[in-house]
Order: sequence, then structure tokens, then C-alpha cells
Amino acid sequence: MEKIYETLRKKGYKLTAPRLAVLKALTKQHKPLSAQAVWQQTAGINLASVYRSLNLFKKLNLVNAEKFNNEEIYCLSTNHAHHHIICEKCGYIQTFKCTHKFKIKNFTNIRHQLILVGICNKCN
Repeated sequence: MEKIYETLRKKGYKLTAPRLAVLKALTKQHKPLSAQAVWQQTAGINLASVYRSLNLFKKLNLVNAEKFNNEEIYCLSTNHAHHHIICEKCGYIQTFKCTHKFKIKNFTNIRHQLILVGICNKCN
């Protein structure tokens, strides 16, 4: 979390109560969360502040956002060496290690997103 605080300070942003609450919610869970799920874990913070915080964190590459069922889900990007597979029936999420290394001429700081959807063994 210190790295996130440092990034915010370097970019001229304060660590406000809503931003801290959103970060704590994302840190506490080890799976991607929707903005609604983050909001439910941030007592006293309004939903608009949650969205503003998530959008700022996304802009600063502090969170990764992936689309699932027409909804964005968010996780901290401190450990980008993983992807997610989501059960389309029950919503169970499992992470798995990413082994992709990209070296593309004329590009630096390359990021990628991969989200897999399937049916977990419990639902099958």
C-alpha cells in the first residue's frame, strides 16, 4: 500500500477518506470487486466517491479493471502477474499466474488484460 500512497502523492493527489476506504476494501479482498461490492465494504462513503476513486486509480494504473457481465470489476495492480477465470453461473473467481512477456518494437510499459469465463467444477 505504501507504493500506492507514494504514487498518489507524486501525482499531486491527497489520500482522502474515500480513497483510503476504497484501497482498504480492495486490499482486504483477494479477488476483483465491482464498484457496488467496494461500496458495500466502505461504510459511510457514498457510491459516487467510490466511482471517482476507482476511476482515478484506474487512470494512475493503480487498479486493473476488467469487464464481466457488462460490469467493470477492479483489483489492485500491484501484482499484475495474474489473470482471472470467472464461473459464469455462480461468480466464483480464481486467479492464475500470467507468464506472458511482451517485447514489441516501438512500445514500452506494455500492459494487457485477459479474462476467462467458464463453469467451475462445483456448478458443472
